[in-house]
Amino acid sequence: MPTLIRLFPAPVRTVSLTGLYLGHASTLRPSPTRPRPYVYSNFIMSLDGRIALDHSQTGERLVPEAITNPDDWRLFQELAAQADAIVTSGRYLRQLARGRAQDLPPVSTAAEYRDLIDWRRSHGLAAQPAIVVLSRQLDFPVAQIIGRLGRPLYIATGIEAPPEQLRALETAGAAVLLTGAGRGVCGAALIEVLGTHGFNSICAIGGPGVLSTLLTAGAVDRLYLTHAHRLLGGESFDTLLNGPRLCPPVDFTLSGLHYQEPIGVACGQLFATYDRVQGHRASPPAICG
Repeated sequence: MPTLIRLFPAPVRTVSLTGLYLGHASTLRPSPTRPRPYVYSNFIMSLDGRIALDHSQTGERLVPEAITNPDDWRLFQELAAQADAIVTSGRYLRQLARGRAQDLPPVSTAAEYRDLIDWRRSHGLAAQPAIVVLSRQLDFPVAQIIGRLGRPLYIATGIEAPPEQLRALETAGAAVLLTGAGRGVCGAALIEVLGTHGFNSICAIGGPGVLSTLLTAGAVDRLYLTHAHRLLGGESFDTLLNGPRLCPPVDFTLSGLHYQEPIGVACGQLFATYDRVQGHRASPPAICG
């Protein structure tokens, strides 16, 4: 069984990787009386900050194979297992339809993750969290993939989305959430609407666009970052946030840090947990000079 060295908080000691993030349930699954849902996000990134690179053959922007590994994937599954809903991007659905996504949405039904399905059921949750997709273009074949998802699918978009596209999505079996003034999604409105649907714990996994939408609304409570000790380079890539700078910056504080030695993995990695400093909220990036 893989082990980690807990570096923070003190004291330093060896702990099991399996179950590490399940131990965060008291934070990730707050009381239903909380004013708004608890939102957390998870990424794996290289030492030079890459979370996605263009695939050399397909051109699809994907998590680099050079940093993916089963141990990070296990902890990702543990985080997803605690969510009522998983927020992702339209790009993910398009990749899934073309067979180029990294995997089906969590929680994985593979045998090694069966304990996570059991964990959900023992806590009174559905076997799988709902999927919430943020999209302006609405250009994905919902009818083709909704059966593969095996759970409720929500499409969040703006109020100016073409009515015929919205009707087609609903006919295919998706629920539509109008959460923005134009074609895009407003993060604050999205979280409010998800709360009215009974989603108290939300895991955001969809890349820099999703993170930016939620972060600029002051909605992200916690970040889980796996820092793979490997440099990748590349001229076309995603990092945690793209686009305009945040004004003011959004502050986080380290609440947990675990080190995995390069034994059984190609390179060492750090598993870090960051909590947003309360009272810090980013204004919409459009106002930044």
